[in-house]
Amino acid sequence: MRQRNSSGMGKGQQRLPVIEIFGPTVQGEGSLIGRQTHFIRFGGCDYRCVWCDSLYAVMPEDVRRNSVWMNTEEIIHELKNRRHAPYVTLSGGNPALHKLGPLIKRLREEGYRSAIETQGTKLPYWIHDVDVVTVSPKPPSSQMETNWELLDAYMKVGQSLLKIVVFDEADYEYARNVHAMYPEKVLYLSVGNNVGFDGPLSLVEKLTWLTNKVLADDQMQDVIPLPQLHVLMWGNKRGV
Repeated sequence: MRQRNSSGMGKGQQRLPVIEIFGPTVQGEGSLIGRQTHFIRFGGCDYRCVWCDSLYAVMPEDVRRNSVWMNTEEIIHELKNRRHAPYVTLSGGNPALHKLGPLIKRLREEGYRSAIETQGTKLPYWIHDVDVVTVSPKPPSSQMETNWELLDAYMKVGQSLLKIVVFDEADYEYARNVHAMYPEKVLYLSVGNNVGFDGPLSLVEKLTWLTNKVLADDQMQDVIPLPQLHVLMWGNKRGV
């Protein structure tokens, strides 16, 4: 991607802070696990989770340094220069902070299905046009507070589903409570990953612990525990 220094408008289109575009790769977690997708990671986030694995797309100074400002057509051009994948996943940071309506429309016109990953703290109008809306409210280990009103609004979006990261017992109880509130929504549990400390062996051990918790819990019979597949295969690195 070509570096741009301005966040202004270009050719009538708003530019967006793109940290990275990569793929095709496989989605590593949630409902699309194993599916081929491109990723577009946008800079900026309204949370500061203590275990965040993508601070380079969160902290303002890093976002300013790492962003390439691109408009919708430039993003589409970048994707079309790559081998096609069925999905394009919008990630962050929190991609829901940005005006992505025109991009969602263009992705559909070009034959892509769109997916988004957000903590559910902003609910833009265009979210209803996204094909797969993964809402990942943050558990106690993140040291962030859940906006229950907005989470409830997200759960009214027909194509939304839930994914919660679980590091410990408190996180598991949080996930259990969320599932009780929205039993009609599919809930995926993702193993907590301490970047810099965890590797494939420790993550498999955590997945075993989490799966055994789910198997022993009558309330969680419909819940799906999953690894971070991309980390098991390639480790904690960018662009996979």
